[in-house]
Amino acid sequence: MADKEAVAKSVKATDAEDSVHTKELQIIREEVDAGKEPTASVRELLRWFGAHRRRSGVVERVEAELETTGLRTDPDFTTAWIDAPVTFRKLASPEKSEMAPSKTPEDIEAAAEPVDDEELPEVSYLVRMLDAANREVVSVNPEDVIATAITLMMAHDFSQLAVMTGPRDLKGTISWKSIGSRLSQRNDLKTVADAMDKASEVLDTDSLFEATRAIIGREYVFVRSSVDKKITGIVTATDVSEQFQLLSEPFLLLGRIENQIRRIIQNTFDVETLRAACNDADPDRKAAVSKVSDLTFGEYQRILENEDNWKKLNFVACRKTFCNELDKVRQLRNEIMHFHPDTVEEGDFEQLRRFSRLLSQLERLSRQSETKNIAS
Repeated sequence: MADKEAVAKSVKATDAEDSVHTKELQIIREEVDAGKEPTASVRELLRWFGAHRRRSGVVERVEAELETTGLRTDPDFTTAWIDAPVTFRKLASPEKSEMAPSKTPEDIEAAAEPVDDEELPEVSYLVRMLDAANREVVSVNPEDVIATAITLMMAHDFSQLAVMTGPRDLKGTISWKSIGSRLSQRNDLKTVADAMDKASEVLDTDSLFEATRAIIGREYVFVRSSVDKKITGIVTATDVSEQFQLLSEPFLLLGRIENQIRRIIQNTFDVETLRAACNDADPDRKAAVSKVSDLTFGEYQRILENEDNWKKLNFVACRKTFCNELDKVRQLRNEIMHFHPDTVEEGDFEQLRRFSRLLSQLERLSRQSETKNIAS
């Protein structure tokens, strides 16, 4: 009865989400047809689909619905900052001979399914996806007195400021370092121009991974919009460090979990059991498997889902419940492997931490049980 109620609630929630995004996209399509350029933030677009992050299934579902409605976003919602506005435009119609069949409800539903860990799509990670690349830039004019720059840096706890004469006119940069180096030479500093250094820029559409070397080497760079050429933000080495820390923590947790699972499987099952978890459609790969590390995460899961294999583990735990939790980790793993800058939710972190603790407890209890059996 409880399962039926849960399913009913899930269906109602899905129907409600479908109603929201269908209604919103239809309104937008009507505005576009009327010659308007409606906008919405990426976060709002995701909310229409009942989502908070650009997970793979969510992205594919949004893309499918946009295509069905004949819309596209500019810039692409997958590579924009999550709180940045995107403009909805009419999707260009291909020639009839090249026109792809329209999406069916089944196609859209399939797009929402999580991808397998061997089928992860390539993900672009652009500078503009960082929060720091979208913050208002505090600036001074070259003719401002030096005290103005010093006061602003102290007030905002900044190490540097942009030197600008307009939203697109970046003349240089002033920093504690540039001021100190001039003072060390006993220069008389009156205006900002007296302590100004050349500014380093990157485009908001540059790959963050390619821009990282420049950011670290120069300590900070200014971000210029590829659309209207305005300076949209400043990214510092600290910003990059913090972002990569956020991105790396779930990878470390996943690495720990995979090592725990490998250890459990390695200590219990022979090579034939490992090979039995592989796809029969690829006999060459199946024959090449000789150790646990040759398997994919999905194959670990198949081994542990097998009832006969589970009995050999001597775990005091419910196989079905354990495998349900393991599947949640698998789905999270697929999402995290996208290396997407949308903040990983604390609930996801806790899911990984809980499962790692569960594995540790089961391993410990299993060892204690084996010790007692040997002693008796």
